[in-house]
Amino acid sequence: MLSTKVPLLLRSLIGRLVRIAIASGVTYQTFDRLLRQTYFEVAQDFEPLGDKPNSDSRISVLTGLPRREVRALREAGPERTPCTPSLEWQVLSAWTSRLDLLDAEGNLRPLPRTQRRGGEQSFDALVASVGSDVRARTVLDEWLRKGYARLDEEDRVVLTPRSLLRGTESQEGAGRLLAHFTGDLLAGFERLYLQDRAAPDFTFHVVYGHNLTQDSTLSLYRTAYDESMQLLNRLNRLVVEHEAEDAGKADATQRVTLGFGGYRVEQEQDAGLVQGRED
Repeated sequence: MLSTKVPLLLRSLIGRLVRIAIASGVTYQTFDRLLRQTYFEVAQDFEPLGDKPNSDSRISVLTGLPRREVRALREAGPERTPCTPSLEWQVLSAWTSRLDLLDAEGNLRPLPRTQRRGGEQSFDALVASVGSDVRARTVLDEWLRKGYARLDEEDRVVLTPRSLLRGTESQEGAGRLLAHFTGDLLAGFERLYLQDRAAPDFTFHVVYGHNLTQDSTLSLYRTAYDESMQLLNRLNRLVVEHEAEDAGKADATQRVTLGFGGYRVEQEQDAGLVQGRED
């Protein structure tokens, strides 16, 4: 029997998605087509019976979609939109993924601007390792303009704290993180909430605060940011080390997501669910 809480849960989650859809110009008709396609794709391998893929009839039973529509969706094939990260994203990712560009605490080392001064550990070489279509100076000028980086007195490129947040400051980056992290969170909570079983490979801890002044929320926010960034830098170095150790191993088939975050908002604008709100 369907729990009476499930529709309320879905309403809250879908409500957030609909706000994004409306703000992005996605109409109900487009959202409906996407939802039908997604229902079909998920149901294709949802708890199959034996080793056989789910038939059109079973998919119809699971989703409520008519068999003729299931057949049409199968014949049409999946709608895949290639998602290529921007050059800026790739450069930052490369910088955080190389042990020789990190210090012992996992912090990003300042990089000599030119390859003549820094060799393979220079900003020029880093950009060239990602792609040769754009000059490193062009990327650097853009980062300097946006405040993602600065040049120190030794003409080294130093990333600013804002650069590590750039993934959430652009529509592309925010969408990528939204899809990745909410997907992982929902996958973990699915086992805890719907399947009612332990998920030793999923952990989520959170602290809530209500009826706070703006000064208090900003103070808490800054403390969480400063302390979590120190830990994340250390974790990032450990991740890079383990990736190097596990390279080529037959059982190196897993991935991990480790993160910290915070959110502050006026309660009248968004009361949240913790105090009993269910919409």
